[in-house]
Amino acid sequence: MKSMTGYGRGATEIRERQQTIEVEITSVNRKTLDVQVNAPREWPNIQQKCIEWLDGSYTRGRLQIQFKVTVKHEQSSPLMLDHERLDGALQAIQDYASKRNIEYKPDAKLLLDLSKVLKEEKNPTEWKDLEQAAEGAFKSALSEIHAMREREGTLLTEDIRERIDLLSSVTRTIEMHSKETTSQHRDALLERLRQCNLEIDLSDERLLKELALFADRSDISEEITRLDAHLKQFLEFIQSSEASGRKMDFLCQEIHRELNTTGSKSTQIEITRAVIEGKNTLERIREQVQNIE
Repeated sequence: MKSMTGYGRGATEIRERQQTIEVEITSVNRKTLDVQVNAPREWPNIQQKCIEWLDGSYTRGRLQIQFKVTVKHEQSSPLMLDHERLDGALQAIQDYASKRNIEYKPDAKLLLDLSKVLKEEKNPTEWKDLEQAAEGAFKSALSEIHAMREREGTLLTEDIRERIDLLSSVTRTIEMHSKETTSQHRDALLERLRQCNLEIDLSDERLLKELALFADRSDISEEITRLDAHLKQFLEFIQSSEASGRKMDFLCQEIHRELNTTGSKSTQIEITRAVIEGKNTLERIREQVQNIE
């Protein structure tokens, strides 16, 4: 079982170009799969490439993928300027400023900015030269985020298993007190009849049918059986290597429905308390399930 929350970083160095490609991947919970990529606009079809590289490792969740290309400069290297291109660029700026009647005062900052632009134009980050390195950095980041998701998934599994055990204890409490429910409903009905000064004949067929109907309405044995089945299925899901987050979310809804029905059928204070405790525990499980793939 894996969490949908994670972070991973990878980097690949291209020595001949003195460039480094860095990739950061973050993921958070989401009902469907949403992949968002931020990369140099010159890279074609990078969105589709990322989906291919994911190779089905995500079935849902929101992924933010950030690519960054940096150029390495040795600290000991002197500042290298392309004098010819720099002169041409400055002359073009001066001509434009003169034509538009704009005051032209070149300074050191302008020279540095121009040098940077000219260098990037000379060494563009073309995709065909970077694809292999980008894929390597991406897969390194993906491996790191997988490890984080698995670690968090293990913690979530332990927490959910403990809460499932609590729900099992709640179910046993309900089952224990449910044996008293039918007789209590029967006694309550007979007492109401006595209070109305009605003659009670326990052999009366109509009375027996009413008692049977009353007992059937208060019977929660089916709800207990379904609760046990749902909890057993839950344990199987958290032990599975498949993505089961949606299935567990559905089970939470079914367990909540059974607890509601149980609470409405019984008037025993012990069962009412157990149902409230069960709902509180179930809510904690549901919160954890929202972060499971």
